[in-house]
Amino acid sequence: MDRRVLTGEDPDRLEAELREQFSGLDLLVWRVEEEDGRTSVNAVPAHQVYEFIENTALKVSQIIDRYAGVRVKPDRNERTRVLVIIRSREVGAYIGWHGQTLDAIELVLNALVTQNVGCRMDLTVDIDQYRKKRQSFLDALIRRTVREIEQDHTERPLRGLLPKERRYVHTALSDHPYLTTESRGRGTRRTLYILPRKDLDNKE
Repeated sequence: MDRRVLTGEDPDRLEAELREQFSGLDLLVWRVEEEDGRTSVNAVPAHQVYEFIENTALKVSQIIDRYAGVRVKPDRNERTRVLVIIRSREVGAYIGWHGQTLDAIELVLNALVTQNVGCRMDLTVDIDQYRKKRQSFLDALIRRTVREIEQDHTERPLRGLLPKERRYVHTALSDHPYLTTESRGRGTRRTLYILPRKDLDNKE
């Protein structure tokens, strides 16, 4: 991978110089603030990064299914955000319980790519649109639970969610006018609850 770095006090000039060195190639560019106050500007051809991601993802995915294939889809607006789609008939083996195997593949792939590229990448690994389906399930679960609480004003538990799914629900309801969320318990028994806000009860 042809990665080049220039360090100085004018990052815009350094970036322009790197782009000139690469003769107009599409680049992935990032900046690092050094301890001495100067800035290091890093650049690598984007196609080399995405080819590396594809090759690495293929090797990792073929640990489960040697006939698996992958497709890499970079985000148009955020160059370091990439969707990696696994193609295999062994869908269940890749997903695991609530996507835990898929999450493990994603974690390993992010670490390998970030270490080798030198820039922190944000890779999402998916198969058979599992991520989209799971999010749709969570959104429907939130809507249904909110409707139930609106009827009887009683808290409801959402059991069996992974930590990142609990965070998703927390975020989704963070600005709700009269409901809040709360996690209780430890380890595998940790459960998220949706409940009426107590501060509103106190005001009444």
